Amino acid sequence: MEDDAGEITELLNVRDGQAPTADRLWELVYPELRRRAGAICRNERGDHTLSATAVVNEAYVRLSSREPHEWEDRSHFYAVASNIMRRVLIDYARARAASKRGSGAYKEPLDEALFPDIHSDELGFEAAGEALDRLAVAHERAALVVSLRVFGGLTMQEIAKEVGVSERTAKNDWKLARDQLSSML
Repeated sequence: MEDDAGEITELLNVRDGQAPTADRLWELVYPELRRRAGAICRNERGDHTLSATAVVNEAYVRLSSREPHEWEDRSHFYAVASNIMRRVLIDYARARAASKRGSGAYKEPLDEALFPDIHSDELGFEAAGEALDRLAVAHERAALVVSLRVFGGLTMQEIAKEVGVSERTAKNDWKLARDQLSSML
């Protein structure tokens, strides 16, 4: 992926939206998006039926509707993609909950480190999303670290590289986010 970083950034900055350019961009970013979606789906409950491939494909549909020049660089693209994958899971949980209203579906914690007492259902995803949005107002980078870790499946080392800070700073942002989010919920 490192070798492709420059080409990805270059393709993200193409303004004409030609199909060959879009196809090549998708070819380059798909493996990383699939890896991130796989990490997200591994954290889902056992009876979760949305696959990593489905998450990536739905994210692709949503990403492709955006203007190519919206991306500052590769890191910005992946951060937006991680948030879109989070929205895909929220929408999926909403749809699933809508079809199961009152069925007493099993609820599993979202991420105990960040979201104690919040479950992987419509209300839980909404509460987590709202808390993350409030965090982003005060601490944008800390919210980005949370999105990349929880919804992007990245390690602290990968997050530090993606955000352009030291690993220690990324860990400090993670700690700040945990403290802030626990007081918001």
